[in-house]
Amino acid sequence: MNVESRPRLDIADLLLQFKKNDISITANTDVKATAEDINSSGRGPNITSYSRIRTAYIEEPDFMFIILSLKHRVYSERNAKTLLTDGVMEIVRYNVYDLKFISDADINYNPALGTGQIQIKDIHYVDYESRTTWEFCQLLDRKYLRSSRRTIEEWYRQAKKNRWIKV
Repeated sequence: MNVESRPRLDIADLLLQFKKNDISITANTDVKATAEDINSSGRGPNITSYSRIRTAYIEEPDFMFIILSLKHRVYSERNAKTLLTDGVMEIVRYNVYDLKFISDADINYNPALGTGQIQIKDIHYVDYESRTTWEFCQLLDRKYLRSSRRTIEEWYRQAKKNRWIKV
């Protein structure tokens, strides 16, 4: 029923709102575009900050974070009249994923940039696992603590700062 672009540095690129039988659903959507003619395109993209996504699910357990993966091909030719290059981007494939249900094996944690970035190993090949919001937060915490060699004390500072726990 509504599509809204989000400002730069927002948790998502688009806000999608759906309505069915008087029930409204909001989906925060991150768009990832990858080139069809580059073999490594789509491997290890940054999705969002560990701290931001965990906080979003703590504040709203029904938070929905969708990843729209677009694979494209670009065609271009020089315009004889304007001497500029005209380009067309064709979407040749797409996938849509709910971050909360992407398999443990497909989610990585990269400690670079602030509190670290949640990444997808390969945006074009993802498996699903059914889990609750609590189980998803636990998965994020495991990735934070194990993959980055962060300490429980660093996690505790984040937890207090972002109000994940009551002190």
